[in-house]
Amino acid sequence: MTIDMSTGTTDLPRLPQGAPAGCPYAPPESMASLRDTAPLTRVVLPDGEPAWLATSYELVREVLTHPGFSANPKAEGFPRWNLPGGTDLPVSMTHADPPVHTQLRALVSGEFTPRRIRRLRPDIERITLERCAAIEALPQPVDLVAEFATPIPALVISLLLGVPADDLAGFERNIRLVLAHDDLESSERDQAKLELLSAVTKLIADKRARADDDLLSKLITENPDMGDMELVSFVALMLFAGFSTTAHMIELSALTLIQRPDLAERARGDLSVIPALVDELLRYHSISRDSPRRAALEDIELGGVTIPAGEGVIASVQAANWDGAAFPEPDEIDLDRPRTPRHLAFGHGIHVCLGAALAKLELEVVLEELVTRYPNMRLAIPDEEIRFRTTTHLHGCYALPVDLGLEAGA
Repeated sequence: MTIDMSTGTTDLPRLPQGAPAGCPYAPPESMASLRDTAPLTRVVLPDGEPAWLATSYELVREVLTHPGFSANPKAEGFPRWNLPGGTDLPVSMTHADPPVHTQLRALVSGEFTPRRIRRLRPDIERITLERCAAIEALPQPVDLVAEFATPIPALVISLLLGVPADDLAGFERNIRLVLAHDDLESSERDQAKLELLSAVTKLIADKRARADDDLLSKLITENPDMGDMELVSFVALMLFAGFSTTAHMIELSALTLIQRPDLAERARGDLSVIPALVDELLRYHSISRDSPRRAALEDIELGGVTIPAGEGVIASVQAANWDGAAFPEPDEIDLDRPRTPRHLAFGHGIHVCLGAALAKLELEVVLEELVTRYPNMRLAIPDEEIRFRTTTHLHGCYALPVDLGLEAGA
């Protein structure tokens, strides 16, 4: 990789990547070192561009609440490296600034209140039980990623959006292709983007022609002035944020419960701890790597350092969630950890994840079923053979072959 000498980046440290030896979940060792010595520092990204890196809990929170930082990928200096979906997808709530962000969020926030999300529990339980039955009918071992962790959130999102069953496989395929940055040529990703946008546009047209009792239909009927691009933006956000993140959390949580049978045993003996287990796993895994990202719209003083306008910032949620100043013994999964301060797995500030309650509900339902239904579940390969996503935007596993232990439990 060639770095332009004129940018003054030759002496900057590279963005810390990869996991330390022996723990695929922890932040890179150099990330932890920076948090302790220079929690706001300039680094070089893998594409050769410079950006600021915030690694402490307090500084990450400040970045995410400061109005002088833009979430728009098209803003000058925004760190576009490895950006999921690229910059040619419609701007969503995640990547919009006020007042556009405020307007978009107001259109859909009523559908994601805790009360409305709780109504989905029977459907999520049904979907989970159906997938349990499906993997139990397969020859063992079974890939928990392909057969369980991926289909469940895909089916939940399709239920919310009213995606026809016949179209679900195509939606799921193209989402995975767009996100699989390290396994595909860019031409394949571009084709997947086009196919996904075409499918979403068709879905919107179908709902306009014949509304149903789903979230997308409600948005269309209750907001007749909402344009197609706004609707495409919302659907894209639901597919990317609501599908892939939850899928990766399911697979990593299942792996953690296999590797930590004490956690599974405690949850099995007292199901009331599962919400705490979900919160700790969200903090511990922090699957969104190298994000959130922002660009300074003005000169901003942060932590005693001035970030000039037009320069990008990566607010590392992963490093913040492993900050010992906020979470003592962060490398431990502590089900009795105080509920404050709150982890940042769902972000913070005006862009805090709208679907947080839905994601937590899915994880609670799935983990309860896993710990009670499969007490003898075990890996079908050695730990060291698990392939983790280490260069993609989201952390997870490519595959997770497990034996459900059905014979042992008989």
